[in-house]
Amino acid sequence: MFKKLDHNVPELAQHKYSNEKFEGYEIDLGFKDAVHVFQNCVFENCCIRINSNSSATPNILNTNQFINCILWPGRKLSLSTVEADFERCTFKGKWAGRIKGSVQDCDFSEADLEMFTFFDQKEIGTNTFSGNDLAIIENVGSHKKAIKDALGDESKLWIHIRPNMGLFVFNIKKHKDSDVLQRLLPDLPFVKIAGNA
Repeated sequence: MFKKLDHNVPELAQHKYSNEKFEGYEIDLGFKDAVHVFQNCVFENCCIRINSNSSATPNILNTNQFINCILWPGRKLSLSTVEADFERCTFKGKWAGRIKGSVQDCDFSEADLEMFTFFDQKEIGTNTFSGNDLAIIENVGSHKKAIKDALGDESKLWIHIRPNMGLFVFNIKKHKDSDVLQRLLPDLPFVKIAGNA
């Protein structure tokens, strides 16, 4: 279904592209000798296999646009902020981190979101999230005080929240205060517990 994207810098087994459009490719971001470079590129109908490490991956994905792509890490990624746009993409595998950019019509139902922030998305919107014990807090930055007040001294979850954060999604069971969060978060009107959301 997908064509393999060959390295255009073969001596380093490296992808190095600027201002290109890729359609229908499977791209493996794992690297040996040199980190891949994609700047201001558009990926459409591609499968992006993220076999790069957590520190390199944001730099590889930043500044790009992904449309109708599958993003699939080979192992859990704990990412700093990825500054890219995603439209109609499917996320698979284990993720922790942040996205700053547009995220529209994306499907996270096959992703294990341990703790993930969407800075520029205030609400779920047209995105799909599902999974047992998944907490979805909309417009979380503006609700930090309410969350802190609701949790009191029983949980320090609020320390992860910054004023500029939009949507905050995390797996309650993977948090050390999971019993407290399951008891107190569902009472807050801006929190959804999935099932499906």
